[in-house]
Amino acid sequence: MIGMKLGAGAILEQAKRFGFYDLPPLETPANERQASGLYHHGRLFDPENPARQVDPGRLAFGQETLLATPLQMAMVAATIANKGVVLRPHLVKRITSPDGKTISRTGRDELGRAIKPETAAALTDMMVSVVEGGTGTAAQIPGIRVAGKTGTAETGRTDVYIPWFIAFAPADDPKVAVAVVVEDKARGFGGTVSAPIAKALMQAIIEQR
Repeated sequence: MIGMKLGAGAILEQAKRFGFYDLPPLETPANERQASGLYHHGRLFDPENPARQVDPGRLAFGQETLLATPLQMAMVAATIANKGVVLRPHLVKRITSPDGKTISRTGRDELGRAIKPETAAALTDMMVSVVEGGTGTAAQIPGIRVAGKTGTAETGRTDVYIPWFIAFAPADDPKVAVAVVVEDKARGFGGTVSAPIAKALMQAIIEQR
């Protein structure tokens, strides 16, 4: 109902602020990256008249013809964790010489603001509630507040789904953001299949820091 009130155009414009419709800004060849967004007949579709061409209700919860990469959804989680500022993702953290000395190190690169800090804070509270008592309880880490969101994409086949989970932790001082997707899982849901994987990832990274 909220999506229908906002309209498809407003939803798509907000998605673009998170990086949808652009090639992910990663250090890989362009033909190895894919933009997230609406797709028609295998091609990225940016509607000229969203109010007439897109179902806002289905778009609002990630269906319609919306496709997203795991990297894009990890960037969404990281943006919320970063108080609404989009950060450039990197594959390379640093380059070292044969004797172990650091030659160069990847720095923090802000791409712009997607949402207001207060909006990010509200979303964080909602995502914490998902993990503490909603569909994402399998991502709980003892002693650490985790913010997360489940997702279960349809495949068109009976009882076969694509379970998703995005998250960041610790919620009050984020150190890691993740996106987990498992393709074509029989009776697989985000909260039961992908959330435990996200928990293991975050736990391992946090323990190393």
